[in-house]
Amino acid sequence: MSEAKTYDYDVQKLYLEMMLSDAETFVRCQGIFDHTLFDRKLQDAAQFVNEYAKKYSVLPDFSTVNASCKTELKEVGELKEGHLSWLMDEFESFTRHKALERAIISSADLLEKKEYGQVELLVKDAVQIGLARDMGTDYFDDPRARLMGLKDKNGQVSTGWETMDRKLFGGFNRGELNIFAGGSGAGKSLFLANLGVNWALQGLNVVYLTLELSEALVSMRLDSMTTGITTRDIFKNIEDVEMKVKMIGKKAGSFQVKYKPSGKTAKDIRAYVKK
Repeated sequence: MSEAKTYDYDVQKLYLEMMLSDAETFVRCQGIFDHTLFDRKLQDAAQFVNEYAKKYSVLPDFSTVNASCKTELKEVGELKEGHLSWLMDEFESFTRHKALERAIISSADLLEKKEYGQVELLVKDAVQIGLARDMGTDYFDDPRARLMGLKDKNGQVSTGWETMDRKLFGGFNRGELNIFAGGSGAGKSLFLANLGVNWALQGLNVVYLTLELSEALVSMRLDSMTTGITTRDIFKNIEDVEMKVKMIGKKAGSFQVKYKPSGKTAKDIRAYVKK
């Protein structure tokens, strides 16, 4: 079991001293910098440094901070990349843990008032604190690797319709959110059902959530799409439909149809998909 981290006065003082010694690192930490999380003896100095940097776009020197806040911060000498990486890792953990500690303490009164939503928000905000480490894509750096990465890792999924695939430069990219809009009766539900069938026939697993039509009615539409038998003739050809659907299903991916009543939220849908 790893030892619990302690963030005593000397450690927090070192954070400030190292940040004052490297402006670039301070700027990277500034997004999560909260002077109220520091030891009370250091809060004035931390606030002074942060406000000074915001106002003048430069860090104050040690003598300015010490004279203004009655502190004894000292220069730490030459800092190498490894030292700064340690600082960012430690300061990120310090900020998250201290924010979580404050959230838990503040939650006591909120729990008595049964304000559970506010408690959840406080804790969620605390645990999500983190430094921005991903600097994005360097557009000019390696175009070939960038494009091959998009092709190999994300991949493109054909819609099943050549015309649409051409408009989409090959189909949908995995991981993307695509929204289909249209007026009432425009055919959005039918279109998405057809799209789901096309993907299932490609061997992909599909979840079709319906917020209006019943699962049975949606499934009957799917019967028509997969077998080519019109919906009005489905009941006249139940045996043929059964045989064709079962045969096609042996080679297709999973296709799950689920009805969700009104009032369900994105969290309910996420929970269903995970299940």
